[in-house]
Amino acid sequence: MAPTAAAELTAEFVGTFLLIFTIGCNVLSGNATWGGVSIASVLMVCIYALGGISGAHFNPAVSLALALNKTIDKPKAIKYSVVQLVAGCVAGLCYSTLFGDTFNLTPAAGFGWIHTALAEILYTFMLCFVVLNVAVAKKCQPNQYYGLAI
Repeated sequence: MAPTAAAELTAEFVGTFLLIFTIGCNVLSGNATWGGVSIASVLMVCIYALGGISGAHFNPAVSLALALNKTIDKPKAIKYSVVQLVAGCVAGLCYSTLFGDTFNLTPAAGFGWIHTALAEILYTFMLCFVVLNVAVAKKCQPNQYYGLAI
C-alpha cells in the first residue's frame, strides 16, 4: 500500500525538523568535535527510517532536483519544499527556545558573500548529484548504502 500524502508530508517535516534542530543544537552548544558526526548520524537514520515513506528529501534543492529528473511530479515537489521550509523554521524556533539564544548565518571572517554563494552552490550540487546517483539511478538499484552515502 502506497503512503498517503499526509504520511509523506509528515515524514518530510519530521526528517527536516530533526536535521535542522540537530544542526542548530550543535552550533549553539559549540560542539565542534562531534557536531559533524551527530548531524550525519541524524540524517542517515532519518533517510533509512523515512525514505520508504516520502523519499527522504529533507531539502528543497533535492526536491527540485528530483522534480527536474521527473522522479516526482512538480506539485509534489512544491508541497515537499513548503513543508521543508516550515519544518526548518519550526526547528529554528525550538533550538533557539531550548538554548535561549540564536545565531546569524554570515560568512566567516575573511570571506564574502560571493565565497559563501559559491560554496553553497557547490555543496548543494554535490548533494543533489549524490542523491540522483545513489538513491534514484536505476543502474544502482537495489542498494542499501544510499543513506550512508548521502
